[in-house]
Amino acid sequence: MINVNTVYKSVLSILNKEQRGYLTPDEFNKLAKQAQLNLLEIAFAEYNKFLSMDTLGRINAGYADLPEKIKEKIEVFYKTSSLSNSRLPNDVFKLIDLNMLNKTVSLEEIDKNELTYILSSPLTAPSKEFPVYYKTTTSLGQTSIVVQPTTTDTISVDYIKIPTEPRFGYTINSTYGTNIYDSNTYVADGLIIASDGLTTRTTISSGATNGTYTGTVGTTSGFTGSGTGTIVVTVAGNAVTNVEVTGSGAGHAVGGTITVASSVIGGSANLVITIGANDLYSGNTTQGSTNFDLHPSEESTLILSILGFAGVVIKSTDITTLVGKALQTQSAIKAQ
Repeated sequence: MINVNTVYKSVLSILNKEQRGYLTPDEFNKLAKQAQLNLLEIAFAEYNKFLSMDTLGRINAGYADLPEKIKEKIEVFYKTSSLSNSRLPNDVFKLIDLNMLNKTVSLEEIDKNELTYILSSPLTAPSKEFPVYYKTTTSLGQTSIVVQPTTTDTISVDYIKIPTEPRFGYTINSTYGTNIYDSNTYVADGLIIASDGLTTRTTISSGATNGTYTGTVGTTSGFTGSGTGTIVVTVAGNAVTNVEVTGSGAGHAVGGTITVASSVIGGSANLVITIGANDLYSGNTTQGSTNFDLHPSEESTLILSILGFAGVVIKSTDITTLVGKALQTQSAIKAQ
């Protein structure tokens, strides 16, 4: 994992040092997404190249084992999941294996037009020990599989996932108008971490017991709602004066509610909080960050890649040329 703030600061530092202009957080996020995808594609190509070199005896062992080093870069994206209604996960970048019965049986992929031929002979017909599958697309555009012979066993899928979109999140300094990095993790349907949030709530002006009450929605007794997340309710002067969000959780939607029972805060009335658009990370907010999934060793190449894209955005051929030469030098060293 590579910290998004470190990369953004490095990119800005180089651009500003060269007086090439400013890259906004939104522009950076878009370029960062593309750069990360490109580096994953390059890792697959390099892995294939170095495996071929290994076959020819041109790869050394230990620290010089290049295929193993590239494999480590790819494996940070490795993921295992169980299929739901034969649908493949939405974040599949490259499928590795479909298996069942605790990975003792692997499914072989075929083309749909081969199925009739395969079924025509007892010698090639699929069986429970040697099942096959082909891919198809649902009416909603999702990729699913059809297995032969049909099975009720749970099918697991091993795959390389699509990289999570990196995101530099920030708040704006009210005095100077500068962007301040927000290290809190971005969760689209999560609550924004805030010391004074969730202001749309029922008024409890008396009867409550003074103190602070911390609870996780859906877990702590008396804290219920449609999603999760951790909040701290403050009662002073027998009235609810503040609700702080300390854990964003997930599963929230605009109009949803969180209820804190009167048995928790005292008094006779429950505290009911209504979730507004401004309470969620998905509500057009700039807050919340997502780091790069990439292996830490990719940091310098990642920065160079983003700088290359940035050179196009800010129309600086100098930056593009400089980055191109640096990347060529890196490639030449790897090829030796």
